[in-house]
Amino acid sequence: MTQDRRLFFKLNLAQRLLLKYFDREVCERAGVPIIQAAALFFLRSHDGCLFKDLSEALSQNRSAITTLVERMEKNGLVLRQASATDGRAVHLFLTDKGRQACDQALPLVKENNEKLSALFTGEEMETIHRFLDTVIGMYT
Repeated sequence: MTQDRRLFFKLNLAQRLLLKYFDREVCERAGVPIIQAAALFFLRSHDGCLFKDLSEALSQNRSAITTLVERMEKNGLVLRQASATDGRAVHLFLTDKGRQACDQALPLVKENNEKLSALFTGEEMETIHRFLDTVIGMYT
């Protein structure tokens, strides 16, 4: 039996399957889709950041971030606040509900990182990280 060597296909398939799984699990555990959980994780350590910071962190364009933030604000997860120094800039802050959702979602991510990592040796994990970092660096 010949092993499938289509790297791009496998990366795409793995990404879609992981996101589908995590979206379902995070929605059940924290009540938010995975993209909102990713935004919450970033805001947890960058509370008060600008839209552009979140956009860069999630590698999403401005309109996608605007829609994401609107949904999160509607669900009571974040608050927007106009910048005191720049009339065009808006800061984003986690609400208590947003922190709670983040706290509920984070263990799932940690558990699954550990589960995936346990399948490989430390040296293999270094290779995996080097590969992924290379791909990310090539296309950013």
